[in-house]
Amino acid sequence: MSSPVEDRLREALAEAGASLDESALRPLRAPERRRFQVDFRLLAAAGVVVVAGATVAVGLGGPGNEDRAVVASPPSPPTEMAVFLCTPASPGPSCQGRAITPSQTKALEIRLKGLPQVETVAFIDQATAYEGFRKTFAHNRKLLDEVKIADLPPSFRLKTRPGADPVQLDKSLRGVAGIQNIADLGAAAKWEPSSTADISVFLCNKDSAVPECGAEHETRDNGDQWITKEGKETTMAQRKAIRAKIDEMPEVKSYVFEDRKTVYENFRSEYADNERLLAATKVADMPEVFRIELKEESAEGDVVKELRRQPGVGRVVYSPCLFDLALAGRFGVFLEDDKVCTGDK
Repeated sequence: MSSPVEDRLREALAEAGASLDESALRPLRAPERRRFQVDFRLLAAAGVVVVAGATVAVGLGGPGNEDRAVVASPPSPPTEMAVFLCTPASPGPSCQGRAITPSQTKALEIRLKGLPQVETVAFIDQATAYEGFRKTFAHNRKLLDEVKIADLPPSFRLKTRPGADPVQLDKSLRGVAGIQNIADLGAAAKWEPSSTADISVFLCNKDSAVPECGAEHETRDNGDQWITKEGKETTMAQRKAIRAKIDEMPEVKSYVFEDRKTVYENFRSEYADNERLLAATKVADMPEVFRIELKEESAEGDVVKELRRQPGVGRVVYSPCLFDLALAGRFGVFLEDDKVCTGDK
């Protein structure tokens, strides 16, 4: 059973001439699938687009099926893209646990250099990628402890020509042996969170797919997980109890409550130039959310863990950590958020 939100997104992308990555929308059916597949243009509010109580990351080249969810867009200015190569640790079915061979690497390099959209091609090996990763995340010891050099795929870094369309470039490389995924690094570099909140507490929507909201699912033979029982919306009593819990937390400096209409207005403002996405999303799809600012020097770990235990809470996001996880996608790394984003520094 798929959700109404998924159906509308599918229709909107189809009308835009786009293809749909089933694994990108699968969190609507299987919220415990935690691997990030991030398009930084679609990260909203607290750093994620939360629809129907589940995290939706739709974007260029997350690991998964061959078809990827990409929305038709006008020609772009020059940008940097990364073509990440398969390793034994690569997630998703595209690599099937096998590393790209030397002959495949050479053939891919020749192919990339021959593409009319590409101006320059540079190869980044695992050692170089690992050095850059450790410099980028020097502030996040837990993330550094989680990621080893074998987790980082080698890649080709492409600089596109003026007017090249990253979507069309992505399509031209679909199904090429040895490619783990493709990322638009230019879009990633431009992304900035639209909320300054340290912590966002998303409440449960009606018919939620999130287990914390009471949803249940089963795993099919092909590995897909389908909802067998939908979750319940946060009640007024639960909302009051969550507010009271936040009020009594000494780490909290201030907070605001955003109803669905406010979240939707912010969403529309964030994506005013994406008519298809806006047409596929309704006020009812947006979750209610508490945005929390912590006192200076306050530890976020206990706050996050306590709020996650509250009935009626679908998801608690510590924004800086989530941003780091999303940024890790620039290195071809897709991590489980419960290992790195627990709220502990």
